[in-house]
Amino acid sequence: MDATAKIETPSREGFLTEFQRFWGALPDKAVFGALLAAWVLLFQYYGWSTSVAERSGSLFSWMWGKWDDPANDASHGKLIPLVVLAILWFRRERLAKSAAGVWWPGLPAVGLALALHVAGFVVQQPRLSMVAFFFGAWGLVGLVWGWETLKVTFFPFFIFAFCVPMGGTFAQELTLPLRQLAATVTMFITHNLLQIDVVQNGTQLLDAHKRWHYEVAAECSGIRSFIALLAISTIFSVLTMRSFWKRAIMITLTVPIALICNVLRLSAIILTATAFRSQAAGDFMDHWFGFVTYMIGLGILLLAGRWLREK
Repeated sequence: MDATAKIETPSREGFLTEFQRFWGALPDKAVFGALLAAWVLLFQYYGWSTSVAERSGSLFSWMWGKWDDPANDASHGKLIPLVVLAILWFRRERLAKSAAGVWWPGLPAVGLALALHVAGFVVQQPRLSMVAFFFGAWGLVGLVWGWETLKVTFFPFFIFAFCVPMGGTFAQELTLPLRQLAATVTMFITHNLLQIDVVQNGTQLLDAHKRWHYEVAAECSGIRSFIALLAISTIFSVLTMRSFWKRAIMITLTVPIALICNVLRLSAIILTATAFRSQAAGDFMDHWFGFVTYMIGLGILLLAGRWLREK
C-alpha cells in the first residue's frame, strides 16, 4: 500500500533525482547548449522582417503576438512547447540510450533550415521562419547526438507544427471550402428539416424576414477546433497505438468531427436567433456554445479512442 502511494505521488526529490540521472547520461550537453543558444539568438534578432515598418525583429515576439490575437484562433500554440517537453520526458530512456555522439550528416539539415529562414526573411513570411527554427533545432539534435536520437525526437519536434498560426488573413482562402460546406449543411438542416426560413448566400446565412444574418467567416470555419482536435488525436494515437491503421482512423476522424461541431454550433445560433427573433440572442449563443460543441467533439474523439484502444 505504501509502495503504491509512493508511485502514484512521486516526491519532488524523486523527480529531481531522475532528471539529474537522465541529464547526466547525455553526452556533449555543453556543445548542444551553445549551438542551440546561437540558433535562438539568430531568430531573436533577425527572426522576421517587414517592408511596411522597415524593420526586423524577434520571431518569438511575432509568434506570441499571433498566439495572443483572437482573430488567429492560435492560442493553443502557447501550450505546444510544454506538450513537446512532456513527450520528450516520456521518452527519456530511449533518448538517453540513443545519444551516440556527433553525426555530421545532421549539418545539411541545419543548413537547409537556415536557407528556409533566409527565404522567409526575404519574402516576409514569418511562418516559413517558424518552420525553419523548429526544423533547424531538430537538425542540431541529430548533429550533436546522432541518427538514432534524430529518429527518437522526430515526433516531438513534428508536434511543433501545431504552433504555426493558421488564422487571420492567412486562413481566408484556406478555410473557404470548410466555410461553404458548413453553411450548406447548416442550411439543409435548419431550412429543410427544422422548417426555418433561412436563405444562403455563399457563406452567409440570412433570415428571410431580415431579423438576423450571420457570416461563416474564417474564424468561424471550425479551423480552431479542427487544429486542436487534430493535435490531440495525433498525440494520443501515436503515444497509445501501434497499429498504423488505427492511428490513421483517429487522425482522419478529426475532419468529420470538426465539421459536425461547427454545424451544431451554427444550427444552435440560428435556432436561438429565430426563437428570440434577435440578432443579439444568436450572438450570445455564438459566444458561448462553441465551448459546448468543442467538448462534444472531444468526447466523440475519446469514444473512438476507447473503441480502438490497445493493451
